[in-house]
Amino acid sequence: MYIDLLIVYNFMAESVKKPKNSSAGKPKFSFVSALTELLQGMPDRSRDILEARFGIISGEVKTLEEIGRSYHITRERVRQVVGHGLRVIRQKKEHPLFEEAKELIESTLRENDGILEAETLKKKLTDGDDREAGALLAFLECLPSVRHEKENKNRKRAYVLSDFSFENWEAIHENAKTVLGKAGKVLEWEEFLKHLKKEHPDITVENLRRFLQVSAEVLENVFGQWGLSHWSDIRPRGTREKARLVLKTVGKPLHFREIARLIDEYHLHRTGRKTHPQTVHNELIKDSSFVLVGRGIYALSEWGYRKGTVKDVVTDILKKAGKPMTKEAILSEVLKVREVKRSTISINLNLFFERAGKNLYTVK
Repeated sequence: MYIDLLIVYNFMAESVKKPKNSSAGKPKFSFVSALTELLQGMPDRSRDILEARFGIISGEVKTLEEIGRSYHITRERVRQVVGHGLRVIRQKKEHPLFEEAKELIESTLRENDGILEAETLKKKLTDGDDREAGALLAFLECLPSVRHEKENKNRKRAYVLSDFSFENWEAIHENAKTVLGKAGKVLEWEEFLKHLKKEHPDITVENLRRFLQVSAEVLENVFGQWGLSHWSDIRPRGTREKARLVLKTVGKPLHFREIARLIDEYHLHRTGRKTHPQTVHNELIKDSSFVLVGRGIYALSEWGYRKGTVKDVVTDILKKAGKPMTKEAILSEVLKVREVKRSTISINLNLFFERAGKNLYTVK
């Protein structure tokens, strides 16, 4: 009886020390809830228009034209109503919820050196929730401490703290383009970083990554390699460029079905589209930069592979040697450039080539 009571006492004590959901910590801040609270007191129609403009209710942002049609007003009138709603929010800047939203946004930017690509900021603060993202955008419109930078030829759309200077960003960005331009090829991060640190020895690795993630000209591909945005190894456009990038990254010949699978696995295709293996085969078979080295297996010609049958390959090997070669030597050379069975090579030797002594072969 005493032991049973002791067990119950200990259980209750643990429950007091560790209240339910204590491990969850402070609830995640909701931009939607905060905005809804700050809009209290606005006329229903004005509030509805503002919420529609930022997608607060459905998660779908409505255009000025769409809202105007719904309420039978002009797009300019919609703009005015939205502008008035944002002024209402700004006037409540001392409200605890406004201050919490402001601090959360500013601290996130400070932790990322004062600059974040717009989509990255949205993901960090809203976890992909469209309604939360819309409410976040409304708050961003109301903060004088945060500046919206539109997309241009150098940068993606971004948000920065109002005192952020692009002078240092531009210096790093130009140096990154110079490094890649001199290399003339994609670079792994470590090699890329080594060159960048020569010009910017005091900057941190994290700082470099954050700055470059805003660039529209210096990009990282799905394999973690860095290059210029117009390079096919960074932004492959057609099936052939995508297949070439897959083969270069894997570094060995692959069957066209495997190439198609990897194109999809690495999301090199358009969203929602599936790569058809036969399309890959049809595209590669007619491109001289790819070589069919086995049944459905492709390699890159830049690796030293050449088009032709096994007979053609053996002939080329013997002509380059300029003398008879042993069967094993021929097998070894052929297997460097063809994914075929040893027996297939032996059959070709016996059918199309002349013996020049014991275990030696030459061109007829």
